[in-house]
Amino acid sequence: MNKIIIRAIGRTVEPWQKQAANMYLNRLRPYFQTEIIELPEGHKGAAKPDIERTKNAEAESLLKGIPDDAFVVALDQVGKQSRSSDFATQISSWNEGGKTIIFLIGGSWGLSKDVEARANLNLSLSSMTLPHSLARIILLEQIYRAATIQTGKTYHK
Repeated sequence: MNKIIIRAIGRTVEPWQKQAANMYLNRLRPYFQTEIIELPEGHKGAAKPDIERTKNAEAESLLKGIPDDAFVVALDQVGKQSRSSDFATQISSWNEGGKTIIFLIGGSWGLSKDVEARANLNLSLSSMTLPHSLARIILLEQIYRAATIQTGKTYHK
């Protein structure tokens, strides 16, 4: 079964956000083995963090253990935007040969240049700023929508 991993800085705190994410994780089971890995924020609670040091610490955490052959998508407000139908086609091509797809969601200060350099694609879910917990839910919904488009289900209409 094809595998998708979402590596995200920070934890989902609100119960409704966890519930929404779990709903989509359950819906994705027939299509993808999907996993969310929550990673610690790089500033470790500092009131005035060093932004570059924080982004670099988060980059190290986000990139650790990613296989060389994985297809890596960094979510970034200034990344490429895509229609749902195009995203469905892209996921299918990224998954060719059983490649794992890894989505990276950075912390509140954004992504370091190292993450952008490793990514095969920088993708924007919206040109608006989204809370990271909400971005996870939107991403999961779009992955589910892509799966239904590829399998001819009517969900995506």
